[in-house]
Amino acid sequence: MADRIGGRIRTMKFADNYIDTGAQWVNGQEGNVVYQMVKELNVLDGKGWDTFLNVDWIRSNGEIMPHSLLVKLVKVMRSIVEQHHDDLIESEGTYGEYLVEKFAEHLSKPDCHHVNREWAADFLRTFKKMEGAAVDTDMNAAGYASFRPCKGDSMQNWRDQGFKQFLRLLVNGDEMNEHGLLQGCIDLNCRVRRIEWDRLDGTIQVMCEDNQQYVADHVVITVSLGVLKKNTRLFFPNLPLAKRKAINFIGFGQVCKIFAEFDEPFWHEEWRGFNAMWCADDLNQPQLEWLSDIYSIHPYAYQPRVLLGWAAGPNTEIIESIDSKLLTHGIMLMLRKFLPKMKITQPKLLVTSHWSIDPAHLGAYSYPSMLTKSYNTGPEQLAQPVNVLAYEPIGQSFVSLLDIRPITVRPLLLFAGEATSPDHYSTVHGAVESGLREARRLTGYYQKDL
Repeated sequence: MADRIGGRIRTMKFADNYIDTGAQWVNGQEGNVVYQMVKELNVLDGKGWDTFLNVDWIRSNGEIMPHSLLVKLVKVMRSIVEQHHDDLIESEGTYGEYLVEKFAEHLSKPDCHHVNREWAADFLRTFKKMEGAAVDTDMNAAGYASFRPCKGDSMQNWRDQGFKQFLRLLVNGDEMNEHGLLQGCIDLNCRVRRIEWDRLDGTIQVMCEDNQQYVADHVVITVSLGVLKKNTRLFFPNLPLAKRKAINFIGFGQVCKIFAEFDEPFWHEEWRGFNAMWCADDLNQPQLEWLSDIYSIHPYAYQPRVLLGWAAGPNTEIIESIDSKLLTHGIMLMLRKFLPKMKITQPKLLVTSHWSIDPAHLGAYSYPSMLTKSYNTGPEQLAQPVNVLAYEPIGQSFVSLLDIRPITVRPLLLFAGEATSPDHYSTVHGAVESGLREARRLTGYYQKDL
């Protein structure tokens, strides 16, 4: 149930322009369906910066990593991520364990003997946070090898309008009519409580909390994997076992965004922000344990007075539901620790994302878990439709045995969304590809006799 369309795309007015509390960037160009759909419209800013090299890497005692060392460590990590595909496929553990192993191998080489091991350990710890909250506990390294990044600029932003521009493009809408071609066809704030799909007449009945009911020949399920995991009684009868295994065992991770608006920026115009390397002594602040999950703070594009913080870890839900005064106190403490030479001013307003606690989403993105591998399941299984064997109608009230057409396979429940994408999961372009896939599936079904 939601009061808007877009799922984990959510653009909202904030400070001087707009912010995206969910999906924010177009990740790559080559093979990216989102980029291909908008590249001629001049709506993207491709001047993204390198989140590893163009920002400071700072310890919580205020020490900044020497740039020469940073360049070396980033080169090592990029080599691991980009050039060890076969090793990744054969890995038995988590992606975090894989990164630790390969990082140590590289640092043992003669050209890395001079690298400060303490700095390197701090760098690796923060890098793993960037890869996801479950990187050390549940993210399966072998499964991660299936992800196929799109080449090109991976941090293209939507200038001062946000990702909502793409939603308008999809439905041919505009500021006055955001639903475009779907105007009058969308029921908002309508929570589905039950989907009955194995009915004698071959239809599907969708029942909602307000007693509204819909009867359909096909239903395309696009809710998040988190919602499917939570609502085990949504479907009647239960989904087939292979589908339930995919829902249960694909991972669903958390990430939190924190937006801080200031009356005036306390940072200079060229400052790109910092990635946070927490010292052991600063990890357990009373009532502020959640602070150590924040791994990056940087200026927000086209928002001259806004900083954006990223957090991933066990305390994501706490950050998204915390009292505003305690949140402000924690952010101020963090900024003063990491930026001791700057004159930090009090933020005017702080807002956070709410993906982990929003019942319409219950998380942020899917990933291959350790159980995904153990149970031999994944996005391909989640993407498979639930079919029914059906007679084709022949348009007359009485038929003889000779008149009956062959039984056909009719897709009843179709599944789309980023979690059903085998190689672009966790991305908007993966979600869009999945929607096009299911549209083609239905189109193909109805064109089979043409």
